Amino acid sequence: MAKKFEEPQERGDFFKSLGSLFAGFVASRLEDAITGLGPKLLRPPGALDEFAFLTACTRCDKCIRACPENAIKKAGANMGLALNTPYIEPRGIPCFLCVTLPCVAECDDGALVWPERTLADGTVLEGAKATRMGTARVKPRLCVTYETETRQARACRVCVDRCPYPEEAIRIAEPAEGEAIGHPEVIADVCTGCGLCVFACPTAEPAIVVEPRRD
Repeated sequence: MAKKFEEPQERGDFFKSLGSLFAGFVASRLEDAITGLGPKLLRPPGALDEFAFLTACTRCDKCIRACPENAIKKAGANMGLALNTPYIEPRGIPCFLCVTLPCVAECDDGALVWPERTLADGTVLEGAKATRMGTARVKPRLCVTYETETRQARACRVCVDRCPYPEEAIRIAEPAEGEAIGHPEVIADVCTGCGLCVFACPTAEPAIVVEPRRD
């Protein structure tokens, strides 16, 4: 039985515990250092957390070839330790969240696994809707539903209409007091990070981006 913290411990037990804590701290810092060496990339559906993904992925390209939309790209030489790993650039081609997720089915290395997750309300999801590649974020400075010094606000819901789960993952919020137009609002707990909203955004520089998952 494990000793309680307040119970007397032998000198050896104390240093053993201290060593375990230090090793865990070092491992955590090493993981942060490794995953922070390259750019944050949007991984395909079902990807493990970044450190585990970089370790498990053998750069076999099977997921790239399996994607029917050609959405999965291979990281280039400027991507650091992520070299040759698969990623998605949603402004070019987003993830279309295929029902069967063929990229996951083709991964023999366990770097991509069938998505499963539980929402805050206890709802259990699996498959495409359970995908958590990242979370979309609206940039008010660029979004046309916000008024700026050089632009009047106008209604737009393209990101909502192109979302595979409209009104669930993203919706147009009720206008705030003093405003006539509502703004896009991302429901982070449901957002899959597929990037379809980024792809569809009509502004020259997308007013919505996907921040890759890192947990």
